[in-house]
Amino acid sequence: MTSATPGTRPAGHDPHRPARARPGPAPSLPSPEAAARILRALREYPCWSVFWDKHLGVWRAAEDDPDSGLYTECSDADTVIGYIRAHA
Repeated sequence: MTSATPGTRPAGHDPHRPARARPGPAPSLPSPEAAARILRALREYPCWSVFWDKHLGVWRAAEDDPDSGLYTECSDADTVIGYIRAHA
């Protein structure tokens, strides 16, 4: 029977490579209805970009003007649409 001495590492271990993280929760997706509402709003306001951040579960919206600071993020599509309408 063999025993490992304290502090030994398995063969092929690279101390400079980070250990793999455990799988986290599955990314969230917006409802198809919410995505459809966002799409309709973008047809009305083509100078805005919106995407779903699947890791945080929020919509991110920004005006396409590089000099603009208009930006919002929210998990509720109607709140994002309201922000766009208020600032368009």
